[in-house]
Amino acid sequence: MKLLGIEMSSSVGSIALRCGDEIRAREIATPREQTELLLPLVHELLAEAEVGLGALDGITFGRGPGSFTGLRVAAAAAQGLALASGVPLLPVSSLLCLAQTAWRREGVARAVVCVDARMGEVYWAVFAVTGGAMRAEGDERLGAPADLTFPAAGPCAAVGDGFASYRDTLAACLAAAHSTWPDLKPAAEDLFPRAAADLLAGRSVTPAEALPVYLREHTAWRRSS
Repeated sequence: MKLLGIEMSSSVGSIALRCGDEIRAREIATPREQTELLLPLVHELLAEAEVGLGALDGITFGRGPGSFTGLRVAAAAAQGLALASGVPLLPVSSLLCLAQTAWRREGVARAVVCVDARMGEVYWAVFAVTGGAMRAEGDERLGAPADLTFPAAGPCAAVGDGFASYRDTLAACLAAAHSTWPDLKPAAEDLFPRAAADLLAGRSVTPAEALPVYLREHTAWRRSS
């Protein structure tokens, strides 16, 4: 399976290309560079792998929640590439992507992912791994850090910069966590497990449907997909 991934929801953007078992990736170190570097890096990865855009099986992107600007950049790039090629689009939760990064890099099998949403709020959700792929245990939420509920049953890690930004408020959650990973950022290659499953299940979307999920457009929560 050949998949292109774009993840721009955090301060560190990334692009990845999966061709079978081989994954190539690039990082964009600062948000200011995302718009300028994204498409050149996409074309660089495709050229390096000698894969044409139209030969891809799918294009996946981090649909949020996260940085408003980054989400718009990722969605617009994915839409443009799909329109040009006819390749299916596969939006994936950026919180789930971060949980998958924690599993791949640190072996975290269950995590509360908490990301700083600014304005005194956090995005958060609970994820657990099944067969190597993270799955949401509930809804993705937006709210005050004090409203975050840490699971009472079973070991769980604390993942995401929300735990650094609101360390004092979330002290009880951090104490309950079996490990903490506040500095991890979602990586584009960690979109692939969910995207591949969605592609095989026929859950791709059209460019018109490939929209960012901000959560702030809604009152308190949006169900994870």
